[in-house]
Amino acid sequence: MRRASFYIVYFLILFIFTELILRSALAFLGYPFLRPSDFLYKKFYTNMDVLNSMKIRNDDAIKDVLILGGSVISTGYLNLEPRLDSLLKQKYGSHAKFAFYNIAAPAHTALDNRIKYDLLDKQKFDLVIYYEAINDTHANNIPPVNFKDDYAHIKWYDDIYLLLAHPEINVTVIPYLCDKVIHYINDKVSHKIYLSQYGVDPAFAKFGARVRSGRVYEHNLNRIIGKARSKGEKLVLLSYASHFPAKYPLKGDTSDVKHFAKCNFATPVTMWGSPENVRKGVDRHNQILRKLAQTYSVTLMDMEKRPPADSSLFCDVCHLSEAGATRFAQELAAFMIKEKLLE
Repeated sequence: MRRASFYIVYFLILFIFTELILRSALAFLGYPFLRPSDFLYKKFYTNMDVLNSMKIRNDDAIKDVLILGGSVISTGYLNLEPRLDSLLKQKYGSHAKFAFYNIAAPAHTALDNRIKYDLLDKQKFDLVIYYEAINDTHANNIPPVNFKDDYAHIKWYDDIYLLLAHPEINVTVIPYLCDKVIHYINDKVSHKIYLSQYGVDPAFAKFGARVRSGRVYEHNLNRIIGKARSKGEKLVLLSYASHFPAKYPLKGDTSDVKHFAKCNFATPVTMWGSPENVRKGVDRHNQILRKLAQTYSVTLMDMEKRPPADSSLFCDVCHLSEAGATRFAQELAAFMIKEKLLE
């Protein structure tokens, strides 16, 4: 009996010591020591860290609006929140209270937006705005044999899936780290090819001609629509506005900037793939978005058809100039008022 007790205490001390050492190592890499699961917010979805701990209700005087998307409408690019607040108060009066929660982020796809929306399951919004259709095109730039319908061929998502697969990580990090080591060894032995979150290998750009992302985009939008319906939240889907100059085919190099407005920043189209493949991908995703809106009777704003094909409104194929940002906000606010989305 004493021997058994000795071994129990011994292994318990060994476990605690090992756990502390491993947690310290993870903390050095940026994982929170007490709640390593929060690495999801510290590394991947950084603009959700505060929002996730808030208590948001859709049964009070404040109209709470959640914004999902990519860099185009993210905070710091379009400045959509203050623009909408000003335009809506012109209609509803200065006393009207609006709260905008913008968790759109650069390079985020429909999958990122679905994951983030799922993470906000306890929050209740009056309106959810969805605007993104270009970032998923990036996922197509990999040999067909390596493409995965869950985008696990992109390292970003492979790492997220590994973290989400271990809900016990706050209790013990040992299973997660063992899985991570095994995962790493398997990748090395199998010479697994990953697509990075940003940019495209020029040798793989040709594979983007087939829009395999379409079925993934549709699946994740379906999930977002279902989630909004189950939570009783209004959802508005915006088709995606882009500009591929018809008279001046893009080359995918620095010379392309002359076909757009002069902005402080511009993203080369090759970030997502070859110009024609990206255009085709955006068109396909817009078709899917319109189809789903019709199928499930979801409010659709056809933003793609609102701004004119005017290069002065765009910094590149999708990011908006100051004039474009103003036009975008005006069109969206007018649509929200017309459709009484916050009434």
